[in-house]
Amino acid sequence: MKQQSRDWQCGAHRAHFEEPDTLVAEFSGPISLEEVKETVALYQQTAADHGQYYLIADIGRSQLEAAGRRYMSEKASSDWYHAIIYVGADIVMQTFVKAIALALLFTGKSTFETVFVKTQDEARAWVAQHRLRLKSKAG
Repeated sequence: MKQQSRDWQCGAHRAHFEEPDTLVAEFSGPISLEEVKETVALYQQTAADHGQYYLIADIGRSQLEAAGRRYMSEKASSDWYHAIIYVGADIVMQTFVKAIALALLFTGKSTFETVFVKTQDEARAWVAQHRLRLKSKAG
């Protein structure tokens, strides 16, 4: 994905970082293996730059081919995320995503939250609530 300040683009797919700790990625149409590779590199770089973060992935208007799913499950790490919140996933995509999330458990930490919501507003609300829970546990 090409970086321009805090905005990225790869084909029809876009992402931007929202302070303090959230990457919002919006996918539209088919996601090729090359685009998955660029996206995973973005996710890894975001973790390197900001530490663990929330990923809001708006996937309701996208399709991920088998090779891309396999690549993501092999190369991404659950250690990069506080949680991944998927927006707009239909039942088929939810099944694929759950399989990827299970594979991510083998790459890093033992707990990992995967959440499905209908809108980006719901995703941001979930992130805000999760931050409060983490704060209350820490403090």
